[in-house]
Amino acid sequence: MSSNQTSYGATFKHSPAFYILSRLVVLFFMIIIIFPILYTFSMSIRSPETVYSARFFLIPEEFSFQNYIDAFEYGEKRLKVSFPRMFVNSIIVTSSSVILIITLSIFAAFGFSHYKFPLKESIYNIMIASVAMPAQVLLIPMFYILLYMGILNTYQAVILAYAGFLIPIGILILRMFFEQIPKELSEAAIVEGASDFQLLTRVLIPLAKPAIATCIILLFLDTWNEFVYAMVFMQDSSIHTIPVALAKIGTSRYQISIGTYSAAIMITVIPVLTIFAIFQRWFIAGITMGALKH
Repeated sequence: MSSNQTSYGATFKHSPAFYILSRLVVLFFMIIIIFPILYTFSMSIRSPETVYSARFFLIPEEFSFQNYIDAFEYGEKRLKVSFPRMFVNSIIVTSSSVILIITLSIFAAFGFSHYKFPLKESIYNIMIASVAMPAQVLLIPMFYILLYMGILNTYQAVILAYAGFLIPIGILILRMFFEQIPKELSEAAIVEGASDFQLLTRVLIPLAKPAIATCIILLFLDTWNEFVYAMVFMQDSSIHTIPVALAKIGTSRYQISIGTYSAAIMITVIPVLTIFAIFQRWFIAGITMGALKH
């Protein structure tokens, strides 16, 4: 390593005690995070007869996907909950919300990072401060606003609610990224005759893929797993989302096997893991942006 290079982190040669301790701490927290997921998956693929045996052992005595079949049948017969229908509802709500939030956040972040207008920073700070407000505080005002608009018990109700609450997060992430892009690139594009829209779509957005991927994953997690707004603003059972279905199953007066409930949980986790797998490379680049800024 040359003299002008910086060494990041600890090495075994220079600090063996800290090196080993830091790895043990990381391993400990990885186990805490990963074990519940593995345990739930293990319970979901056990046969109904062996689901309660060797409860704390991850490898089932007998593999079976009967719990997944039971989860679908239990919801249909006992609770009138259709998992396929709720999946469609969640996909409609989540995809529409993420697309709307990302689109508006990109244009707003571009405006905050490239334009000058009165009270720009004050408006931005107020918008970002709203993120700290608990979603439950806005529940009643938003309920009456949506009621006045006549869109309660529709997809539009939660899509607009999610957009209003999560757009500041998208603006925060994307503005930081846009401001890190060298101004020389923007100036060169303008000199070549590019309009603001062309600058955004042809220069900034292609460079902002890591930040956009970060936003997509975070927004997908928030909207896919959101429960309170989905339950209150969409009271019609035909348009309930996956979290509402899980709540119905978990609080049902009927007795349900832990294996069946674990299968229902894993059904809801699969889309999240899929989205993360697709955008993982850009997500990691996005969350580390600025960490090595010189």
